[in-house]
Amino acid sequence: MSKKHRYYLIISNLCIFIIITYSLFTWGVQGGYDPVFHIDRIHTLATNLSHGHFPNPIGFEYLNHFGYGLGFFYGNFCLYPFALLNILGISSYHCYLLFILGCVLAAIVAIDCLVHTLFKKDWATIVAAPLYLSSYYYIGTIYFRGAAGELLAFAITPWIFLGLLEMIQGHHHYWPLLAVSFALLLVTHILSFFILAATALILIVLNLSQLWRQRGLFLSFCKSAALFLGLAMVFILPFVEQYFAQTYLDTSKNPGENTYLVIADIANSNPFFSPSRVINLNGGFIFALFLLSIIWNIYQYQQQKNFNHNLKQAYSLIFILGLFIISPLALRILVKLFPPIVFLQIINRLNVAILPLTVLVIAKFCADFISTLSIKKAPILILFLAFISIITIMIPLRQNKQTMAPRRVSAPNYFTYSISRGEYEPQALYNYIAKHNFHVVPNSIARKGHYHILINNHQKLQIQFNKDVNSALIMCPRTYYLGYQAFQNHKRIPITSKNGLVTLRIRHISKSETVNITYRLTNLAKLGWIIFIITLISMFSIFIKKVGHT
Repeated sequence: MSKKHRYYLIISNLCIFIIITYSLFTWGVQGGYDPVFHIDRIHTLATNLSHGHFPNPIGFEYLNHFGYGLGFFYGNFCLYPFALLNILGISSYHCYLLFILGCVLAAIVAIDCLVHTLFKKDWATIVAAPLYLSSYYYIGTIYFRGAAGELLAFAITPWIFLGLLEMIQGHHHYWPLLAVSFALLLVTHILSFFILAATALILIVLNLSQLWRQRGLFLSFCKSAALFLGLAMVFILPFVEQYFAQTYLDTSKNPGENTYLVIADIANSNPFFSPSRVINLNGGFIFALFLLSIIWNIYQYQQQKNFNHNLKQAYSLIFILGLFIISPLALRILVKLFPPIVFLQIINRLNVAILPLTVLVIAKFCADFISTLSIKKAPILILFLAFISIITIMIPLRQNKQTMAPRRVSAPNYFTYSISRGEYEPQALYNYIAKHNFHVVPNSIARKGHYHILINNHQKLQIQFNKDVNSALIMCPRTYYLGYQAFQNHKRIPITSKNGLVTLRIRHISKSETVNITYRLTNLAKLGWIIFIITLISMFSIFIKKVGHT
């Protein structure tokens, strides 16, 4: 990239960064399920660390201090830096703002690297970030939904596509990038991980003949899968262990309704073909540029009889994934053939894979078109940025502010420790709390068990009985997860689950005796950490040897 074009790139990226993030400082992040949930995630992670817990996947403050194992199901890896800032005195709210700013910067770097590496065209790289960040869906992810995991996923998926497309092109040395990116996505946003895993599988199926001819490519994919599993076992093993230990709330439907959210979302659309859905997804400007890119590439193919391989892969994936957004009928068929898709809640989540690919093909089209012009290029950049700025400010940002206005008036409390829509909340615990009109607190549990609470903090729960107890199941104010241990005078007490709470199997305990309950990593979780550490050390050792050899 020439020096002049580097300046253009800096101006372009800085301009879109300011436009997207300016309202965060003037308008702020308003309340709602996701913003409050993620702000509280940072705070609970910080309090765990300040009490000497690492790793401790259970947020002590959640569910009236019963605890919520969000770390089992939501990876905390990318939140640790912001939790440390919270410990140092920066408020949880401002840590969350810094997190969003970091995600936006990471997304700019990721999409620029993807476009520049694949096409080596300066103007494609210059226009990539403004297109990526001005998407209606992306802006809604920041402001309206406050979906931190998905926001971070948009900063990771370009690296996954870079690894996939480069490997299929024959550059097999990209296999570590693919593995690390997938592992990072898994511990960031599990729904986006499954979407990208399915997308990668589709891409592999589309290139089976090439995979068969190039055995080295197949071997590289196997090495990438092995490295991914080694890095991800620290998250996969506890997730699987805890997920199958009990039943959790079904958030694929609204409470009291029988229709899946993913189907309800398309209820008012044309049953066969609804183009407005895909137009509204990222905005009319991006959709129009996408159509122009198709026309342009068809024309170029007619002239040169040659079609860029990366473009062919990108268009194929966009059309396959976009079919389920634009056609409610195709989505209904997909739900019947593959029921787990309902956990996406809204099918528009597929945009985490569609948007980077769409920007990829549009950026290439813009670069090719600009290269045909004989006029000076600087005015083109100014007009492009001005147009993007006006559209972004007048439509998606304005619409999001109007939607958020009621939340702004209500002055939300950021420390409610709510669990978004109730994802991964034990079903039995929810039923028990609902049965008692949501007034279940630790002291009410203690009264039922004829004990009082001496200590209830991040370290442990210590209870003392008010009378002799024989052969009884005693519920404790701790949400049940595998890994809890209870001791009576250094003698371990069996633990089970009742109403979603840690429950002691008491044979005999005398009045005034105490029981200590603490959480420890399970053997399977320890195995995950061992595999992760060995994989990490091996990866860095190989990298250092290669650098030294070079």
